Amino acid sequence: MADAVTVPDEWLPGIDALRKAPEGAAIFLLGGVDRGKTTFTTHAARILAAEFERVAVVDCDIGQSEIGPPGTVGVARARADAERLTDLKPAGIYFVGAFSPAQVALETVTATAEAIARARIAKANRILVDTSGFVSGPVARRLKVAKAQVVAPSLILGFGAQAEIGGLLSAVSNATGAKTLRLETPAAVGRKLTALRTTRRLTRLARALENGREIDLPLREVSLVGATLGAGEPLPPELIRWSAKVLRMPLAYGESADGLLTLFLRDGVPRRDWEVDAEPVSAHFKAKSVRVLSLGSYVGAYLGLHDTRGQLLSVARCIGLDPVRDVLTVFAPPPATPERVRLVSFGRVRLNEDGSQHSDIRPGEI
Repeated sequence: MADAVTVPDEWLPGIDALRKAPEGAAIFLLGGVDRGKTTFTTHAARILAAEFERVAVVDCDIGQSEIGPPGTVGVARARADAERLTDLKPAGIYFVGAFSPAQVALETVTATAEAIARARIAKANRILVDTSGFVSGPVARRLKVAKAQVVAPSLILGFGAQAEIGGLLSAVSNATGAKTLRLETPAAVGRKLTALRTTRRLTRLARALENGREIDLPLREVSLVGATLGAGEPLPPELIRWSAKVLRMPLAYGESADGLLTLFLRDGVPRRDWEVDAEPVSAHFKAKSVRVLSLGSYVGAYLGLHDTRGQLLSVARCIGLDPVRDVLTVFAPPPATPERVRLVSFGRVRLNEDGSQHSDIRPGEI
């Protein structure tokens, strides 16, 4: 029960500030790695859920997601008996597709805005927004400010020493007009080993993909986001064969869109210096630019599968892509089915079969 929650003395002013916050207030938590943000959020969510009718938790820590799978932003209604955020039932999960905020800054801000909107529609009395430990450098500052602006908090809680987060706390406050309160990190909050963080992420991914099976999605019936494929008009097979002969590469597919010609290898990488032979191809298609990608680069990509309303059905792993057969094969758990999936979002990481991260997907690679 909530009365069993023991809050460190250093955090009591923060709990008091949450109680005194205006009705419907959003509270934005920021601080470096292992500064206690998620632990504080868990304690605060239990306490407030016992005192207010509706308390929402928004989990923006995409690398160590608790409410949804890693690589997502989740929102849930707090419960006084929930000892961990993982115990909460998600009210909404929003796919961003990577575990580092720097890779998917736009997606993270957009997902945060959607989660906040869900909480406000539910008329939450308080909205706790837990964020990642990405706080150092100009990219982190831009991301935190942008995220705070879509949250529009009444209060910002900073976790850590003044020298560490003071400047960031001021920047976010100045960008939103929110009040700030800095809390020291209790000695009992210890640092987690990187290996432990990786193991926790792998466990969460494995759980998200549990009961998965291979399903074929007809490319003609789904929209792809975050990938080049599907952005243009398919080239006739005979012109693919001609282009393959000119470029001396085993091309399998091609598309043309607004002066950009994209040709796809079945697998492997383009041969070295292929561009010197590209002039006849670009002239024939009147293309301003020609690029060659590999369908093999899509294999392992972390995916978000959505329905006709853009709601996330499940996360998935790309098994293979065959545009000639018009099929995208994915490994996905229920409730994703070929009949329900209409939007496929490609993330920015590849996964191994066990759910561990294989590699990053570089910009322009797919």
